Amino acid sequence: MDDNDCGFLLLSERERSALGLDIHRAANKAEAAQVLHRYDVPEADFLREFPDLAKVVQLLPD
Repeated sequence: MDDNDCGFLLLSERERSALGLDIHRAANKAEAAQVLHRYDVPEADFLREFPDLAKVVQLLPD
């Protein structure tokens, strides 16, 4: 396993919950990208580990 493949595992349950709340509060895709950057979650990990949140982001305006 590559070290880059487990970045999402470094998030505590509290951080994972906060990430979800922040994604739901994002007004557009740019804000959602800022949230991922703030939590240091690569897009590939986000798509794989948070498919429901990824769908929320897809529905956001550009």
